[in-house]
Amino acid sequence: MSGQLQGRVALVTGGGSGIGRATALAFARAGAPVVVADVADVADVAVDSGEETVTLVKASGGEASFVAADVSQAADVEQLVQRTVETYGRLDCAHNNAGIARAAPLHELPEEVWHAVLAVNLTGVWLCMKYEIAQMLRQGGGAIVNTASAAGLVGGASAAYCASKFGVVGLTKTAAMEYGARGIRINAV
Repeated sequence: MSGQLQGRVALVTGGGSGIGRATALAFARAGAPVVVADVADVADVAVDSGEETVTLVKASGGEASFVAADVSQAADVEQLVQRTVETYGRLDCAHNNAGIARAAPLHELPEEVWHAVLAVNLTGVWLCMKYEIAQMLRQGGGAIVNTASAAGLVGGASAAYCASKFGVVGLTKTAAMEYGARGIRINAV
Protein backbone atom coordinates (compact mmCIF):
# COMPACT_ATOMS: atom_id res chain seq x y z
CA MET A 1 0.00 0.00 0.00
CA SER A 2 1.53 3.30 -1.08
CA GLY A 3 -0.67 5.52 1.06
CA GLN A 4 -1.05 8.03 -1.79
CA LEU A 5 -4.84 7.93 -1.26
CA GLN A 6 -4.78 7.34 2.50
CA GLY A 7 -7.82 9.03 4.04
CA ARG A 8 -9.67 9.09 0.70
CA VAL A 9 -12.63 6.91 -0.27
CA ALA A 10 -13.11 5.47 -3.76
CA LEU A 11 -16.11 4.13 -5.66
CA VAL A 12 -15.88 1.97 -8.80
CA THR A 13 -18.87 0.97 -10.92
CA GLY A 14 -18.55 -2.10 -13.08
CA GLY A 15 -16.02 -3.26 -10.50
CA GLY A 16 -16.73 -6.97 -10.86
CA SER A 17 -14.25 -7.56 -13.67
CA GLY A 18 -11.82 -6.13 -16.17
CA ILE A 19 -10.95 -2.44 -15.94
CA GLY A 20 -13.23 -1.93 -12.95
CA ARG A 21 -11.58 -4.69 -10.95
CA ALA A 22 -8.11 -3.43 -11.85
CA THR A 23 -9.12 0.08 -10.78
CA ALA A 24 -10.52 -1.14 -7.45
CA LEU A 25 -7.27 -2.97 -6.75
CA ALA A 26 -5.22 0.10 -7.73
CA PHE A 27 -7.26 2.35 -5.42
CA ALA A 28 -6.75 -0.13 -2.59
CA ARG A 29 -2.99 -0.33 -3.24
CA ALA A 30 -2.92 3.46 -2.96
CA GLY A 31 -4.57 3.22 0.46
CA ALA A 32 -8.22 4.08 -0.26
CA PRO A 33 -11.14 2.01 1.00
CA VAL A 34 -13.11 1.00 -2.10
CA VAL A 35 -16.81 0.51 -2.75
CA VAL A 36 -17.17 -1.96 -5.60
CA ALA A 37 -20.45 -1.68 -7.47
CA ASP A 38 -21.88 -3.94 -10.12
CA VAL A 39 -25.30 -4.92 -11.35
CA ALA A 40 -27.25 -7.83 -9.88
CA ASP A 41 -28.72 -10.07 -12.53
CA VAL A 42 -30.87 -13.18 -12.42
CA ALA A 43 -27.89 -15.53 -12.10
CA ASP A 44 -26.11 -13.12 -9.69
CA VAL A 45 -23.00 -13.49 -11.84
CA ALA A 46 -22.10 -9.80 -11.45
CA VAL A 47 -22.77 -9.93 -7.71
CA ASP A 48 -20.42 -12.90 -7.42
CA SER A 49 -17.83 -11.04 -9.50
CA GLY A 50 -18.19 -7.91 -7.37
CA GLU A 51 -17.80 -9.91 -4.18
CA GLU A 52 -14.76 -11.60 -5.73
CA THR A 53 -13.20 -8.18 -6.35
CA VAL A 54 -13.82 -7.28 -2.70
CA THR A 55 -12.13 -10.54 -1.66
CA LEU A 56 -9.13 -9.73 -3.86
CA VAL A 57 -8.86 -6.21 -2.39
CA LYS A 58 -8.99 -7.57 1.15
CA ALA A 59 -6.44 -10.31 0.32
CA SER A 60 -4.06 -7.58 -0.82
CA GLY A 61 -4.44 -5.79 2.51
CA GLY A 62 -7.02 -3.24 1.37
CA GLU A 63 -10.49 -2.38 2.61
CA ALA A 64 -13.55 -2.82 0.39
CA SER A 65 -17.26 -3.47 0.33
CA PHE A 66 -19.72 -4.46 -2.38
CA VAL A 67 -22.98 -2.73 -3.33
CA ALA A 68 -25.26 -4.14 -6.02
CA ALA A 69 -26.43 -1.27 -8.23
CA ASP A 70 -27.85 -0.80 -11.71
CA VAL A 71 -26.32 2.50 -12.84
CA SER A 72 -29.20 3.08 -15.25
CA GLN A 73 -31.56 3.46 -12.27
CA ALA A 74 -31.49 6.73 -10.31
CA ALA A 75 -32.63 5.11 -7.05
CA ASP A 76 -29.82 2.54 -7.24
CA VAL A 77 -27.18 5.19 -7.90
CA GLU A 78 -28.46 7.47 -5.15
CA GLN A 79 -28.38 4.52 -2.72
CA LEU A 80 -24.88 3.58 -3.91
CA VAL A 81 -23.48 7.01 -3.07
CA GLN A 82 -25.42 7.11 0.23
CA ARG A 83 -24.10 3.68 1.26
CA THR A 84 -20.56 4.74 0.36
CA VAL A 85 -20.85 7.76 2.65
CA GLU A 86 -22.62 5.78 5.40
CA THR A 87 -19.90 3.11 5.33
CA TYR A 88 -16.77 5.24 4.94
CA GLY A 89 -17.88 8.78 5.81
CA ARG A 90 -17.16 10.43 2.45
CA LEU A 91 -16.58 9.99 -1.29
CA ASP A 92 -13.37 11.37 -2.79
CA CYS A 93 -12.70 9.38 -5.97
CA ALA A 94 -15.10 7.76 -8.42
CA HIS A 95 -14.49 5.69 -11.51
CA ASN A 96 -17.70 5.39 -13.53
CA ASN A 97 -16.77 2.30 -15.48
CA ALA A 98 -19.97 0.22 -15.83
CA GLY A 99 -20.77 -0.42 -19.47
CA ILE A 100 -22.24 -2.87 -21.93
CA ALA A 101 -21.63 -3.52 -25.62
CA ARG A 102 -24.08 -4.99 -28.10
CA ALA A 103 -23.02 -5.10 -31.74
CA ALA A 104 -25.31 -5.25 -34.76
CA PRO A 105 -25.47 -3.38 -38.04
CA LEU A 106 -27.37 -0.13 -37.47
CA HIS A 107 -30.36 -1.15 -39.60
CA GLU A 108 -30.67 -4.43 -37.67
CA LEU A 109 -30.15 -2.99 -34.19
CA PRO A 110 -33.28 -3.60 -32.10
CA GLU A 111 -34.67 -0.52 -30.39
CA GLU A 112 -34.50 -2.18 -26.96
CA VAL A 113 -30.77 -2.84 -27.45
CA TRP A 114 -30.17 0.80 -28.43
CA HIS A 115 -31.99 1.97 -25.29
CA ALA A 116 -30.23 -0.56 -23.03
CA VAL A 117 -26.74 0.44 -24.21
CA LEU A 118 -27.45 4.17 -23.86
CA ALA A 119 -29.11 3.62 -20.46
CA VAL A 120 -26.06 1.94 -18.96
CA ASN A 121 -23.20 3.60 -20.84
CA LEU A 122 -24.42 7.20 -21.01
CA THR A 123 -27.35 7.72 -18.66
CA GLY A 124 -25.51 5.63 -16.07
CA VAL A 125 -22.47 7.93 -16.21
CA TRP A 126 -24.74 10.99 -15.95
CA LEU A 127 -26.60 9.55 -12.94
CA CYS A 128 -23.37 8.58 -11.22
CA MET A 129 -21.90 12.04 -11.72
CA LYS A 130 -25.15 13.69 -10.59
CA TYR A 131 -25.00 12.02 -7.16
CA GLU A 132 -21.21 11.89 -6.85
CA ILE A 133 -20.81 15.58 -7.65
CA ALA A 134 -23.51 16.56 -5.15
CA GLN A 135 -21.63 14.66 -2.43
CA MET A 136 -18.24 16.00 -3.48
CA LEU A 137 -19.54 19.58 -3.47
CA ARG A 138 -20.68 19.08 0.15
CA GLN A 139 -17.15 17.90 1.00
CA GLY A 140 -15.27 20.58 -0.92
CA GLY A 141 -13.95 18.53 -3.86
CA GLY A 142 -13.09 15.20 -5.39
CA ALA A 143 -12.10 13.46 -8.59
CA ILE A 144 -14.15 11.52 -11.15
CA VAL A 145 -12.98 9.44 -14.09
CA ASN A 146 -15.48 8.16 -16.66
CA THR A 147 -14.64 5.24 -18.90
CA ALA A 148 -15.11 6.33 -22.48
CA SER A 149 -13.19 4.45 -25.16
CA ALA A 150 -11.44 5.02 -28.42
CA ALA A 151 -14.99 4.38 -29.67
CA GLY A 152 -15.84 7.78 -28.15
CA LEU A 153 -13.46 9.45 -30.57
CA VAL A 154 -13.92 7.53 -33.82
CA GLY A 155 -16.76 5.50 -35.31
CA GLY A 156 -16.75 1.75 -34.99
CA ALA A 157 -18.62 -1.48 -35.42
CA SER A 158 -21.46 -0.75 -33.00
CA ALA A 159 -23.61 2.34 -33.49
CA ALA A 160 -25.16 2.23 -30.03
CA TYR A 161 -21.86 1.68 -28.24
CA CYS A 162 -20.07 4.41 -30.20
CA ALA A 163 -22.95 6.86 -29.72
CA SER A 164 -22.92 6.21 -25.98
CA LYS A 165 -19.16 6.66 -25.72
CA PHE A 166 -19.16 9.85 -27.83
CA GLY A 167 -21.82 11.04 -25.38
CA VAL A 168 -19.63 10.16 -22.39
CA VAL A 169 -16.78 12.24 -23.82
CA GLY A 170 -19.03 15.27 -24.35
CA LEU A 171 -20.73 14.88 -20.97
CA THR A 172 -17.37 14.60 -19.23
CA LYS A 173 -15.91 17.66 -20.95
CA THR A 174 -18.96 19.72 -20.02
CA ALA A 175 -18.93 18.56 -16.40
CA ALA A 176 -15.19 19.24 -16.15
CA MET A 177 -15.78 22.84 -17.26
CA GLU A 178 -18.75 23.27 -14.90
CA TYR A 179 -17.10 21.86 -11.77
CA GLY A 180 -13.34 22.25 -12.15
CA ALA A 181 -13.31 25.64 -10.44
CA ARG A 182 -15.34 24.12 -7.60
CA GLY A 183 -12.68 21.56 -6.71
CA ILE A 184 -13.94 18.56 -8.66
CA ARG A 185 -11.61 17.17 -11.30
CA ILE A 186 -13.43 15.20 -14.00
CA ASN A 187 -11.86 13.33 -16.90
CA ALA A 188 -12.59 10.52 -19.36
CA VAL A 189 -10.31 7.68 -20.37
